[in-house]
Amino acid sequence: MKQHMIFFDIDGTLLDDEQGIVPESTVRALHQARENGHLLFICTGRCQAIWPSDILDIGFDGVVGGCGTHIVYHGEELLHAVIEPDLRNEIVADLRKYHIDGILESKHNSYFRKDCWMPVVKTIFEGNGTFSTDCQKFWDDDELVFDKMALWFDDSSDMAAFKAKYEDRFSFILRDPTFYEIVPKEYSKATGIEFLCRKLGIDRENTIGVGDSTNDLPMLSYTGISVAMGSGNPDIFPVVDYVTAAVMEDGIEKALKKYKIIF
Repeated sequence: MKQHMIFFDIDGTLLDDEQGIVPESTVRALHQARENGHLLFICTGRCQAIWPSDILDIGFDGVVGGCGTHIVYHGEELLHAVIEPDLRNEIVADLRKYHIDGILESKHNSYFRKDCWMPVVKTIFEGNGTFSTDCQKFWDDDELVFDKMALWFDDSSDMAAFKAKYEDRFSFILRDPTFYEIVPKEYSKATGIEFLCRKLGIDRENTIGVGDSTNDLPMLSYTGISVAMGSGNPDIFPVVDYVTAAVMEDGIEKALKKYKIIF
């Protein structure tokens, strides 16, 4: 059996969006895959400040975090890219100018507007379990450092102007009609996987990506085998090799059995 590297998104893939749990069948399948000699990675848009410890504790060989801006393998940090200071300050000024809400994400902290107003952002800030309060800070913090952005907007925002100014330097991933995930153009889930293929000497054809959303498209387009969760965004279904069952319907276990990673 060839050794594979298998990459899993968190939200909507490992973790069920509605119930907020990882099903037992997924945990069982992951343990069996590692026992069979395969390397398992989380591949997420989340920066390290909000990597869930209960999911890490399941047992992974590493993490491609922040949509490829941060890579850890067996506890060793192999790559971490941050947005340089002058550009960070310019971005914050423009977010205020164009009245855009959101979260500036980093290895250690998640930075919010003090006057956040978008309902999703307020819910996250007020504590729905996504972000822990000890890593919450504000945009005007003296030590502001961030790797990527999650930005929400409404009719009072000029997102078009912000996007026009920065789209040559950042990838704007539309997650829903009022939400962009924004990552430096040099990085994506695909670049993170490519980096690990080179580092570990594993052929691209021996990689598997499992995801559910549009920010998984770079990963799913790159890996040798691509799998979409049946409970995910149907927009990604046409580009994958296999659409498995929903998260809570043993989707990951079924996919790993289909490709003979587990039996």
